[in-house]
Amino acid sequence: MISIACSGFPVPVSRYFQEFKAVEVSDTELGIPGLGTLRRWLREATPGFVFTVLAPKQIATASFVLDPAVEQAIDAVAGFAKQLKSQAVVFAAAQDYVSTRKTKPQLKDFVKHVVKRVPHPVLDLPGWSGKELRTLVGSAPVHIAFDPLEEQPDDKALAYLRLPGPAGYRSRYDATALDRVVEFCNGSRAKHTFVAFRNIDRYENARYVKGKLGAQR
Repeated sequence: MISIACSGFPVPVSRYFQEFKAVEVSDTELGIPGLGTLRRWLREATPGFVFTVLAPKQIATASFVLDPAVEQAIDAVAGFAKQLKSQAVVFAAAQDYVSTRKTKPQLKDFVKHVVKRVPHPVLDLPGWSGKELRTLVGSAPVHIAFDPLEEQPDDKALAYLRLPGPAGYRSRYDATALDRVVEFCNGSRAKHTFVAFRNIDRYENARYVKGKLGAQR
């Protein structure tokens, strides 16, 4: 299955649900939406719609160190994700969160904690190499997000692609780059390939890729 999505709703929700069959919910970065919002999304989404969820930003801001506030945030997003029937929860950090002798054991403890509470956790840590993250995660049921224009790891369960823009949020992908994303999707051997565009043109870019791929599988 291939899911093409935007991170957040770049157009009104009802219009978005008519256009796409997946979304990476970004509202959860700043706060967990209320039950009314959750129920409305589930009611308005088309059958088979795929949700994924971004974890609260405060978790990464705390460098993934487990303290009562972080544990509470993990439990809150886990509960929301389960109610939404989310197929992944993404824990993302900024580029300046890098691998050090201090952060490695902290992140390892975080992974051990989160796999027991969160359905289908995904790490998106651009300051770490994919190889380093895969070594740290080991056999834990955690997926590692990646930019297919930078690397192409082989995850046979969930290939989680996050596209931040070629030079950050306000930058735009050209057709050549987008065609490379299409090529990756067509060749992906993962059971589920999820593509989340995060840049300023995410709506247009996601529509382009979706159109090239045809009906989502």
